[in-house]
Amino acid sequence: MDRSARQRAQNEATFREANERLENKAAELDYGDERTPYLCECENERCTELIALSRPEYEQVRADPRRFVVVAGHYQANYDEVIQEQGEFTIIEKTGEEGDLVEAQDPRSASSGA
Repeated sequence: MDRSARQRAQNEATFREANERLENKAAELDYGDERTPYLCECENERCTELIALSRPEYEQVRADPRRFVVVAGHYQANYDEVIQEQGEFTIIEKTGEEGDLVEAQDPRSASSGA
């Protein structure tokens, strides 16, 4: 397995885990459909950009363990399949070995061990 695929998957999974905590806090504070900040889930471990999403928008992304939400332009065309472009953000899907890795690391998946 390609180390860079493993590293990309780990970086994206780390941002997704942080966003899971943000989403849980938004639910706890009963934000409903109000837009709240989420971290860009791109593979760049130094990215600190935020995306304003409603909880339903975030849940739409999280419905598939291979999908991530990134700031527009933060995807890698040779690794990511663009599912939807939504102005300031893009929903991408991981395929191949990277897709398998992020699915296995999904905190909502029974196979993640979480």
